[in-house]
Amino acid sequence: MDKRQELMNHAVHFFSIKGFHQTSVQEIAKAAGISKGAFYKHFDSKEGIFVEILKQYHEDLTRDLNSADFEPGLTNREFFKKKLLLEIERTVMNKEFFLMVFKDFPANDNELMQNLLQELRMAQLVLHKYSLLEVYGDRAKPFIYDLVTVYEGIKKEYYFYLIFENRPINKELLAEFIVASLDAIVSHSEKIQPVLTGFTSTISPLEEAYNQLEEQIKQTSSQREKHLSAFLMLKEEMAKQDAKAFLVEALLDYLKQEESLATELSTLEKFI
Repeated sequence: MDKRQELMNHAVHFFSIKGFHQTSVQEIAKAAGISKGAFYKHFDSKEGIFVEILKQYHEDLTRDLNSADFEPGLTNREFFKKKLLLEIERTVMNKEFFLMVFKDFPANDNELMQNLLQELRMAQLVLHKYSLLEVYGDRAKPFIYDLVTVYEGIKKEYYFYLIFENRPINKELLAEFIVASLDAIVSHSEKIQPVLTGFTSTISPLEEAYNQLEEQIKQTSSQREKHLSAFLMLKEEMAKQDAKAFLVEALLDYLKQEESLATELSTLEKFI
């Protein structure tokens, strides 16, 4: 294990026990067997290591969910439930991480934290929106953001039971219960009046397309860094008033070489 990862592991441990504000850089560095000065060769601040921990957990979970080897022939519902079960299991396995986050989350103290939290939240929102639409299709579209909110809310409460109260909940039964609850909502869609009707105005369709493509690159790309670089160049060029058509086309053609990005690129091309 490299020293950077070791520092992150110790930070999670101390943050989960003492809280962010009560933990010092000196404690983290000492646990890793280095000086306080050496800590700053790896991270610029205590907030910096916290941010990196959050980003790493999000990326690791996303990668695990998308690289899981489920049996072939699953329906969209079955596939969704399998991924949910895996997420629940990973959440329980990383109990210390969640204790760290909920014990003394420093978001209000730091703009970097606030921005990261918002970025991760929006990424999750977009990801879950499309996951639920894959399962329920057009029936869920009129109230998709309400459905995402209910889904997130149910998970959050059960995670509290699992993490903070250590309740012996059957994880497979829990996954089925959550999906069955969503089924029940969608099956009565004709009786439902959407609440978050204006929510879509906060995220433009183009921005959603960008978010989806970026997430897919992070999760499945065989050349992640190169494809992320090309994606950022594409996004920057498309934002220009005088965007160079040949450059946009060249970057799209390059990204299309990665078959796993086909769906997201097709969506993005609708805005070009």
